[in-house]
Amino acid sequence: MSMLFQLRVMTAVLHQARLAAVISTLLAAAALLLASVSSPGLVAMTLALASLLAAGVQAYYAARVGFDAALLEAMQACHPDAAPGVIDDVLQKLGLRDASATSRGWQARWQGMRRLMRWQLLALGAQAVLLLAAHLCRWVPW
Repeated sequence: MSMLFQLRVMTAVLHQARLAAVISTLLAAAALLLASVSSPGLVAMTLALASLLAAGVQAYYAARVGFDAALLEAMQACHPDAAPGVIDDVLQKLGLRDASATSRGWQARWQGMRRLMRWQLLALGAQAVLLLAAHLCRWVPW
């Protein structure tokens, strides 16, 4: 399998995370709406705010995944058969990577990118569960 095809496949996988970011935004809006109702109760308010915190974590990982996707797109456009060291060199020149850090191969990079995406999806799941719990707590008298 060619390196260009691998770059395109991984870019396509990373682009799937955009849907999670959109869903997270909708859930955050719902949490804000729930928190702004007249008297949601202390537990429901706390859970809604925790859901918003999870939305912030999701947004952080979404930004990291989006940056990785953009890096892979740039590799496809400029150096489709280049080694991963090209990314390290550019990031070091821009001050985005420590010069003393060791270079990683493609397999380690793919694993890291997938790990970031998993954390993003876990944050989205936590956000949804917390929002659902906040909504259900509105009906329970505390």
